[in-house]
Amino acid sequence: MATETKEKLIRVLQLMQTTDEKTPMNATQIVEKLSTEYELEGVNRKSIYRDIALLQDCGYDIVQTEDKRSGWYMNTHAFADWQIKIMMDAVQQAKCISINEAMQIRENLLNLTSKRGRSRFSHMMMPNSGNVNAKENIGAYVETMLEAIYQHRKIEFQYTEINDDMKKVLRREGKKYLLNLYAIYWSDNNYYLIGVHDNHDNLVNYRLDRIVNLTMSDERAVDAKEKVGVNPEMIIQEYIEKSVDHFQGELIRVEVEYEPGQAANAILYDFAGENIRVRKLENGRCRAVFQKMDSVTLVGWFMQHAGMYKIIGPEKLREEVCRELNLASEKYKQQ
Repeated sequence: MATETKEKLIRVLQLMQTTDEKTPMNATQIVEKLSTEYELEGVNRKSIYRDIALLQDCGYDIVQTEDKRSGWYMNTHAFADWQIKIMMDAVQQAKCISINEAMQIRENLLNLTSKRGRSRFSHMMMPNSGNVNAKENIGAYVETMLEAIYQHRKIEFQYTEINDDMKKVLRREGKKYLLNLYAIYWSDNNYYLIGVHDNHDNLVNYRLDRIVNLTMSDERAVDAKEKVGVNPEMIIQEYIEKSVDHFQGELIRVEVEYEPGQAANAILYDFAGENIRVRKLENGRCRAVFQKMDSVTLVGWFMQHAGMYKIIGPEKLREEVCRELNLASEKYKQQ
């Protein structure tokens, strides 16, 4: 196959990747695009039919329209537009990547849809201030960690903490940490590194946005089964639930009383989920029962909404929230 013919086939494929069911392209349009966009002159219309057939034989999901005169379109893209939308929204909110990295990811995602699909995202806002403070090298760090896990190598880095002046400083005078990395976990718009140090067998976690000077070590990583246990995936998942997501404690039955209303109903439903049970009281108020993990997060939620919901039970949770509210009140009374 001549070089020019090979290029034409590739260009036809690229043009097909910009189409979808509502924006097909026929042979005449393809020939015109090959001329104006790729400077391929004198292309025979009939050769386009052969190119399309060859691409179909190679497994590309190219479909001819019902009237045939409208041409063909790519029936299946790498991702559906709704999937691209979800990924773009996640990137836009991510705190751990910079604006430039977010813009690059956004452009890469848009290249995975049709020309019409791309125009459907014109309403999308540019990456927002959530990305502003991130370092440019976070993407490179993620790539390094993926390669370290693949090659079974340890990673080395320095860790930062916040001092009294609200500045990031190196922890332990710039000590270098050597970690057997077993998982990279996403939680609350941040990445967490889950692993074990050589000198003990307990899992630890580090926030990626607080890491600097991360590199892949030449040292071979210790297998997770040797450091963590015979079922490391389950053990790591349990550790994440208790130590990263802060879901500590047992599942408990929570009962609250509140004044029903649009805001109160929606906030409680979002927090408690679909299994919430509600009954109306004679005084016009409501009582709701649901299950939640007994955790610091639970106490914090009730403190945040203390003016809206009154805890009826369990008594232990009620007392803990009252104690925290009293402590907060005393601090505000202090001069």
